[in-house]
Amino acid sequence: MKKKLLPFVVAVLLFAVVSPFHLTNDYLRSSDFDTVTIKQNDSVWSLAARYTTNEKRAAELRQAIIEVNGLAPDGSGLRLGQQLQVPVLGRSESQQVAEK
Repeated sequence: MKKKLLPFVVAVLLFAVVSPFHLTNDYLRSSDFDTVTIKQNDSVWSLAARYTTNEKRAAELRQAIIEVNGLAPDGSGLRLGQQLQVPVLGRSESQQVAEK
């Protein structure tokens, strides 16, 4: 009985840890994306800064870019020419100033 219950408990705990972040980060709920090609000196932070001037929003977007694209937790390992999906909010919901 314990062996059958363990995967369920692990799944519930994982959901409890990850779920609250998804509820508060609007970018992770977005269904609109821009495709951006990585250029010299681009970073996840610089990409996020292109889309918003709000520091809190930039941190949320940085995390969303990392999660949506399956990047390393710190956003490292970008390659020149790599294409990333950048979640965008409805243009009226945020101060997004995209510079693709």
